Amino acid sequence: MNGPESTSFEVKEAACRLAVLGIGSFEQHSYHLPLDTDFFFASEMSRKVAEALKAFYLHALPYSSSLAHKGFSGTVLLKPETVKRIIWDIAESVSDWGVRYLAVINFHGGNFILNPAIREWNMAGRLPRIMHIDYYRGLSDTGANLHAGEMETSMMLYLAPERVRFERAKDYVPPFGREDLTHFGMLGTSPTGVWGYPERATREKGERWFEEGVRYCRIRIGELMEKFDEMEGAQGP
Repeated sequence: MNGPESTSFEVKEAACRLAVLGIGSFEQHSYHLPLDTDFFFASEMSRKVAEALKAFYLHALPYSSSLAHKGFSGTVLLKPETVKRIIWDIAESVSDWGVRYLAVINFHGGNFILNPAIREWNMAGRLPRIMHIDYYRGLSDTGANLHAGEMETSMMLYLAPERVRFERAKDYVPPFGREDLTHFGMLGTSPTGVWGYPERATREKGERWFEEGVRYCRIRIGELMEKFDEMEGAQGP
C-alpha cells in the first residue's frame, strides 16, 4: 500500500489506479466518546480498506458537515459547499498523477452533500471516477443507534478502549425521527448528544462491526470499479 509515508517517486512508480479517502468529523459524541470519533474511525478503517485493495491511502478528512451538532462545545462544522469543493479539489489532484478511481468512504451521517457532489462530478464524465461508500451500510443489527450509541461505542472499545469514558455512557433515544435533526438539530432532540444505546456496547460487538464494515467497503469498491471498467470498455477508446 502506498500512502503518506511514500515518496513522490514511489507513488509515480506504483501507478495506483485507486485511491481511498475516509471522511470523518470533529463534533460532540456525548460524555463518553471524544470529539474526533468519526475521524479516528475514518483513519483506521479506510487504511485497512486501502491495504486490502492495494490502493493509495489518503489521510482522512478530520472536518466535514456537522451542522446538526451546532451548539455543542468542541464541534467544528464545514458548510456543505465547502465539503463539495474539498472533494473535487482532491479528485483533481489525484487525477494529475494517474489515479482513475477515488473511493470516498463516509463515516459521518450528516454529509448529505456527498451524493449530489459526487453525482455531478461523475455525470460530467470526469476522472477519476468517484465512488461514494457508506461504511455503516455494511453493518448488521445496528438498531436505533444513530449517534454515540452502541455501534460507535463498541467499535471504539475494540480499537482504542482507553478513549472511552464508559462509566459516563447513558442510553437515550429521542421521541423524534432522524429527519427532525433538520428541524431541531441534535441539541434540540437529545441534549446529551446521544441517539442510541451506548450502555449495551461491548468490545466483541465492535470487532464484528469493524470487520463487517471493512469487508463491505472492499467488496463494494471492487464492484463499482468493475462496472466502471465495463462501461468504459463498451464506449470504446
